[in-house]
Amino acid sequence: MNNPFNFLQRSADENPTGVFLRSPTTTLTNAEALVEVKKLAYELRRLGVMAGQVVALDLPDALNILFTEAIYHEAAISTVVPNGYAGGVPIAWLFTTRSMKLDGATAVTVDSRFLQRVDQNPYGIRPSEEQLDTLRIVFSSGTTGTPKAIALTHKALLPFEHALETWFEGDPFLVLMDMGTPWGFGGFFLAAQGGKPYLSVGGADPATIVRIAADNAVTSIKGSPAQIAGFVAEAEAQRATLPSVETVYVGGTVMPTGVAQRMRAVADGCRIYSQYGATETGIATGRLYETDDPSDAGQLMQGARVEVVDDNDVVLPVGSPGRVRHQTPGMVDGYVGDPGASALAFRDGWFYPGDLGFFRPDGGLTLTGRESEMLNAGGVKVDPNRLDGFALDDVKVIDAASFDYATASGIHEIGLALVTEDDIDVQALLARLKAEFGTAAPQLVARVPEIPRNAMGKPMRRTLAERFSES
Repeated sequence: MNNPFNFLQRSADENPTGVFLRSPTTTLTNAEALVEVKKLAYELRRLGVMAGQVVALDLPDALNILFTEAIYHEAAISTVVPNGYAGGVPIAWLFTTRSMKLDGATAVTVDSRFLQRVDQNPYGIRPSEEQLDTLRIVFSSGTTGTPKAIALTHKALLPFEHALETWFEGDPFLVLMDMGTPWGFGGFFLAAQGGKPYLSVGGADPATIVRIAADNAVTSIKGSPAQIAGFVAEAEAQRATLPSVETVYVGGTVMPTGVAQRMRAVADGCRIYSQYGATETGIATGRLYETDDPSDAGQLMQGARVEVVDDNDVVLPVGSPGRVRHQTPGMVDGYVGDPGASALAFRDGWFYPGDLGFFRPDGGLTLTGRESEMLNAGGVKVDPNRLDGFALDDVKVIDAASFDYATASGIHEIGLALVTEDDIDVQALLARLKAEFGTAAPQLVARVPEIPRNAMGKPMRRTLAERFSES
């Protein structure tokens, strides 16, 4: 069975002194990790965790990994519930280091007393013999609405396994996304499957992440544009160079102008790739990051099918814009506990992510926006990624995110939140925005300490809209 606990057991048998997990504070060998996991599994069984139950984790990243393996030992299903999730998944247990609660779940506080008790547990118990098909419940980004639950089955993990030659290439590789994200979990899964050390940096500060990358001679880094930008800024502040880094894979939204060039300087000429896809299907397209064009999604990846269709699902010719849809061998076929959302997004074997775009004559995909994310200024619509990218062209802009907000009169206008250098010429930027976007230019520009982003690095535009609403 393709169970990550079996991966750990195999690694402990074949290479007991090999490293299983390395975090900013902990290094565990395969043999040590096996003992810790089996002690945790004993505690889960004592508490009453049963095969097939969904167990939510609200824990630091390294502890999350050990609990995840212990949950697999008991043939249960692990998950990390994001903020804003309103229910639909029958969660039986919650293990947390905080005072978090979930409706219907038995909450267990993981404190020093709990861990001391676990440390005294025996570790000779046998794993559950129950078969486990669903390995993880993960969630969509939820940037424009409620996060949606996705069951990662053995079949659904195929895109992650196919990604070994793309997103997860490198030995060792470093994923900047934490275990609460699909790609953070995917990195852990593939490291365990391959018997490689997993470098856990979820929640670590940038200085620590740079140190771990250097100390472990990381050959490949994966992250969101914002995470890569933060990594580069810290490396530059430390005057650190990372000659071991050969590739950087970026997934998500617009990367600030010049970050790719700065990353290559830090890593002595690494190759940077941009990836486009969805948790529901895996990676669909990719490209070598040679320009800062946020609309260029690249060429089709092996095993993926992508079409651009009209409102009647008729495939459109090259150059004609329409709705983008994906299909992969390992794609899921719906959301857990949300039949309404499933019916809208999954039709006739295709997943409709809500993206708009067209195919170019060279076979590449150009994205023109998202149906649900298009900003509306009194009836004039604009792609927020265009606005973000234009603002980021200003060398004094560190980060940017556009949004639409309700004015006191009830009319919606476009706003732009900026993280900037102190000496930015705001009036000059406003003039350029007006010249480029006309009536769709932002009517509100606000300097903020940071852009609110989710765990995958995507801007939370709804949060900004609520913050600046005048109604």
